[in-house]
Amino acid sequence: MSLYVNETGTSGAASILFLHGAGAGSYMWGRQLAALADFHCITVDLPGHGKSNAIKWVSLADTSDQLAAIIRAHANGGRAHIVGLSLGGYLALALLERHVALVDRVVISGVTATPVPSRALLSPQLWLLSAIMKRSWFVKMQIRSMHVPPDMQADFTENLLATSMPAYRRIAEEVVEYQLPEALRHVHNPTLVTAGSRESKIILHSLNAIPKLMPNAQGRIAPEVGHGWNVEAPDLFSEMARAWITDTPLPSRLQRPTTT
Repeated sequence: MSLYVNETGTSGAASILFLHGAGAGSYMWGRQLAALADFHCITVDLPGHGKSNAIKWVSLADTSDQLAAIIRAHANGGRAHIVGLSLGGYLALALLERHVALVDRVVISGVTATPVPSRALLSPQLWLLSAIMKRSWFVKMQIRSMHVPPDMQADFTENLLATSMPAYRRIAEEVVEYQLPEALRHVHNPTLVTAGSRESKIILHSLNAIPKLMPNAQGRIAPEVGHGWNVEAPDLFSEMARAWITDTPLPSRLQRPTTT
C-alpha cells in the first residue's frame, strides 16, 4: 500500500513537497497550494493519517524513505523543495539527513532540536489524549485554539477523526526524544527554520540551535502566531515560502531570533 499523493499547480515547474503535521493531512496546505500554484505542488497524507491512515507508522526514517520514493517518482527532475510543519518539519530534516541529493531548498516550522525535558510525562498524557482526541468537544476546542477557518473545519474534523491513535502515539514517542543529527553539520542545502512567536521555548530554541549546526540555515520568527501559523497567517507563510524557494528577500515582518 502506497501513501496518498496529490499533485496540483503547474506540471512543468519546480516541485515543492508539502509535509503536514501530526493529526492533520494534506488539506492543511490549501492556502499555500493556491498561492504557489505556479509551482508543481505535491502533497501527501503521511502514514496513519487521512487517506493513508491504514498505513502503519514505523519511524521518521522509514517515512522519509517513502517520501524519497515519492520525490523520485513525482518531482520534476527527481528533486524537490520541501516545506514541512511540525511532524513535517522533522521529516524534512530526515530527508536532508538520508536523501539530501533529492532535496533542494527547505522551509521548516515548529520543530525541536533536543529531547523534550518533560517527556517522562508523555505516557499518561497520551493515555488521556487517546480517550478524548476524537470527542466532539475536543475537536471543537482544537478548531478554536488553532484558528482553523470555517472552510477548513470539515476537513480538519475528518482528518483528526481518521488519525490512527497507534500512529499518533508512536510519532509522539519518537518526536519527544528527537535529537538533531550530527550528520546535518555536513548538509549545505539552504534551510529556513521558523516558528510562531507563541510557540514553546524549546521550539523557539531550535531557531538558533539548528543554524548553529547547519552551514546554510537561518532562523525566523513569525509574530503573534502559534504552531499552525500556515493557517493562522497563510499569506505571510506563503510569501515566506516563495521568497526562500526563489532565493529572494524574506518578508520584513519576519523577525530574527534573539541569540543566547
